[in-house]
Amino acid sequence: MDKIQIERIKVAHYQVWPRMAAETFEQLVSDIRKHGIINPIILDEEFTVLDGHHRLEAARKAGLTLIDCIIRVNLTEDEKLEIAHKVNSTSRSLTPADKKRRAVELRSEQRSYRQIAVWLGVGKSTVERWIREHEGRVPNGTVNRVKGSDGKEYPGRGERMSDKIEQLESDNAELKAEIRKLKGEVRDRDLKIRQLEVELVQHKWRSHSSDNGLKVFAVMVGLKENASAYEINREFRKARARVHPDTGGSDWASIRYNVAFDTFKQMYGYATRSTG
Repeated sequence: MDKIQIERIKVAHYQVWPRMAAETFEQLVSDIRKHGIINPIILDEEFTVLDGHHRLEAARKAGLTLIDCIIRVNLTEDEKLEIAHKVNSTSRSLTPADKKRRAVELRSEQRSYRQIAVWLGVGKSTVERWIREHEGRVPNGTVNRVKGSDGKEYPGRGERMSDKIEQLESDNAELKAEIRKLKGEVRDRDLKIRQLEVELVQHKWRSHSSDNGLKVFAVMVGLKENASAYEINREFRKARARVHPDTGGSDWASIRYNVAFDTFKQMYGYATRSTG
């Protein structure tokens, strides 16, 4: 949150909702005069208001010169318009008639049903019903193209075809978002695993000289207690070959060495690539 000089703040075309009732506005001025702006105004990097037009006007009338603001940067035009619509649609006491009127206007701008629904904070089926009701009073074919959430335009071949297009676009966008999320989780997980592996290796090498377990494995394969994991690994392979039933050994001895070698690899496999 930033403190911004009120004279630096600009107003553009992002006031998309009807003006607040005069009585309500005067109450807002009184509240701001007493308590300041409780909900910060949202601006873009050019200090243009995306949400909080009435609060800004009331703050000026209340005599404030410095107000709390949230700066949103690197937004697309659609992202700015989404803030202008969505924040007010959930925070102001807008009537269904207000939202319906705005839905019709957005549809005339070739916005998809799904995008309108998200911006206005209502269900997609509600938007479809509003548009059908409105189009029942205007000539058919007024909107013959629709704009998808990807910004591309598609032929408007009736309700059924446009709905299919929007549903496919939505499903595709959701799948792409899920893939990006999963890829990010995999990268984070792999990075964490690598960090843990490094920490494990460092820890085991620090305690290597006092590792009684390694000494046990060294003696098992006929080496001195100070043998390295690499040497033990090499000797284990030779010992397993010697006790294999096909080379004159026994099943019991072979099983014993196989189990021991598996345990050894789980505990010290990290060190078997050493040249020591």
